[in-house]
Amino acid sequence: MTLDRSHRKESGYDGNLEILFNSPEVLKKIWAPRPHAGFSVNSDNDTNQAYLGLTWEWGFLSNAFFNFSLGGAYHDGYKRTDLTDKKSLGCKILFRESLDIGFRLNEVHSLMFHLDHISNAKLCSTNEGLEAIGIRYGYKF
Repeated sequence: MTLDRSHRKESGYDGNLEILFNSPEVLKKIWAPRPHAGFSVNSDNDTNQAYLGLTWEWGFLSNAFFNFSLGGAYHDGYKRTDLTDKKSLGCKILFRESLDIGFRLNEVHSLMFHLDHISNAKLCSTNEGLEAIGIRYGYKF
C-alpha cells in the first residue's frame, strides 16, 4: 500500500500490484534490467494508473537491495482541472520512475520502502505530477 503525498490534493491509499519479469538477453548490455508491468488503484476514487517499464536492481550487504525503475504510465485522472482537490496531470500518458530499498527475508519473501513519481516532464500544458510513498511486500514465484 502506498499513500499519495503530492501537495495533499488526492486522498486515500493506493493498492499496487506489480510483476517483475526475468531480464531478456537483449537487455544485458544495459545492466540487465527486468521488465515490469503494474497498476495502482486509489481507495478514494482519485487517480488510478497502469504502467510498464524496466527495473534495475543492485544488492548490498547480505540481504539488502536497491531498485530503480523507468517507464511510462497511463492514468484516469484529470489532464487539466480547476478543482482545488484534484491534480492537473497534463497528459494521459506520463513518465514513471520509482525507487525501492528492500530487504530479503528469505529466498521468496521481501519487504521494501517504496517511492514512485509520474509526470509529463513539462511536455504538456500542466505538470503537477503525482508521487506515492509506502511499504511493499515482494513474493518471488
